[in-house]
Amino acid sequence: MTNLDLLPPFVAVPAGEFLMGTPAAALADLARAYGGTRESYAEEAPQHVLDLPAFMIAAVPVTNRLYAPFVQATGARAPITWHGPTPPDSLLDLAVVDVTWDEAQAYCAWLRTQTGRSVRLPSEAEWEKAARGSDGRMWPWGNTLDPLRANVLESALGGQLPVGAFPDGASPYGVLDMAGNVWEWTASLQKSYPYASNDGRESPQPVAELDRRRIMRGGCWANPGHFARTTCRFRLPPTSSTHLLGLRLASAVDH
Repeated sequence: MTNLDLLPPFVAVPAGEFLMGTPAAALADLARAYGGTRESYAEEAPQHVLDLPAFMIAAVPVTNRLYAPFVQATGARAPITWHGPTPPDSLLDLAVVDVTWDEAQAYCAWLRTQTGRSVRLPSEAEWEKAARGSDGRMWPWGNTLDPLRANVLESALGGQLPVGAFPDGASPYGVLDMAGNVWEWTASLQKSYPYASNDGRESPQPVAELDRRRIMRGGCWANPGHFARTTCRFRLPPTSSTHLLGLRLASAVDH
C-alpha cells in the first residue's frame, strides 16, 4: 500500500455561502412530523448564512481497510467489531466504527505524517455544507426522505452496507453516505448556534471547557430517517465510541 492508498477519494467543495441549521419557525413542524417537542430540535436553530472557504472532503467515510494500517503501524486500539488485531475480509469495505474522537484525531495526525496531506476531521459547518449544498435541502438529495437513497431504519437493511452503496443519495457535490449507514464525528465542540469558527468550538484541546462533547452527524442504519437530515446534531464525549459511529476526512485545498 502506497502513501496515497492510505486515503479515500476526495471531493472539492467550493467557497461560498450556504444555509446552516433549521429555521426556528420550522421546529414545531419537525416535532409534529417526527415526535418530541419543539425543544427537541431547538439546537438546530436559528438557521443562518455562513460563508466558508473552499475545502476538500472525503467522498466516503473511512473504511476498515483504510483504518487497519494505522492500527498495525501504531499499536492503536483495534475496533471491537474486528474481534482481533485486523479486520476480517467481510468488514474491509464497511465504514470503521467504534473509534473515539480522540482516536480519530490520532489517526488524522498519523495520516498527515504518512501522506503529507493536511487531513483532519471536518468542522460541523463543513460537514453540513458538503451534505446539503447551498440551497438548504433537508437530505443530501432533496427535501423528502427516500429510504432507497440511504441506509436508515426505514430501509430495513438491518446493518451496515459497504461505503458508496447508495450513489443516488449523493450530495450536490457528489459526496456519498452523508445520510445514514453510520454516524460521523466532526471536529466541532457542542455549542449553540449561530456557528462561529472563532468562538472556541474548533479548538482541539479546549481549556476549562465544561462540556467537551463533540458533534456527530448523519444518522445511521439503526435510526429513523429524520436523524439523517442534514441539520440533525448529536454529540458524545471525545472518549466515547459506539458501533454506530465512524468518521470522514477533510482537507484544505492544498493538493
